[in-house]
Amino acid sequence: MGPGATKPLMKAFIIVLTLCVATSVLSQTKSSWKPATLRGVTVGQSKLSDVLRSWGKPKWSRTSKPEEDERPVTWTNYERAGEFPGATTVVSDTRTQVITRINFYPDRLTKDQAIAHFGRNYVTTRYAFDSCADEEEAEAIYESPNGPVVNVEYRSRGIAISIGYKEMVTKISYVSGPVGTTKSRCGR
Repeated sequence: MGPGATKPLMKAFIIVLTLCVATSVLSQTKSSWKPATLRGVTVGQSKLSDVLRSWGKPKWSRTSKPEEDERPVTWTNYERAGEFPGATTVVSDTRTQVITRINFYPDRLTKDQAIAHFGRNYVTTRYAFDSCADEEEAEAIYESPNGPVVNVEYRSRGIAISIGYKEMVTKISYVSGPVGTTKSRCGR
């Protein structure tokens, strides 16, 4: 094989390698959400009774009225249950008692401090609000390259960190799957 024959092989190798890397990154970032576990409570698996047994008595608890939500939820609030100072709200399905999300609202935490704590294996995802969502879906969001909502996501650990003004963390969500859809539901 002469020197001119290796050039097309090298070009083909680079194309295949690029496709493999792109596919690997895409599959890791898009489909690798795993349920989060915080202090022994696994979102999507543990029940409210598990939280009460592990974390003790909450500061307060409230259940939505049936007419407010199709599926009523219970919010159970703790102070100092998270990994930093701040309030933690455990959201559970009122009927099944299964934990659907844990939202932690840190008192004062920067994006850099959060990354130093949780590690560098994250993706940054921007989201936009679905304009056709009804009031019950007030937080319906979808991935959008120019969206106003910025999350630092540790998808393999079920953690989504919302970043706000001046790179401050506004919320850390412990979830069992994606926090939004990949595309807008409007126009479907």
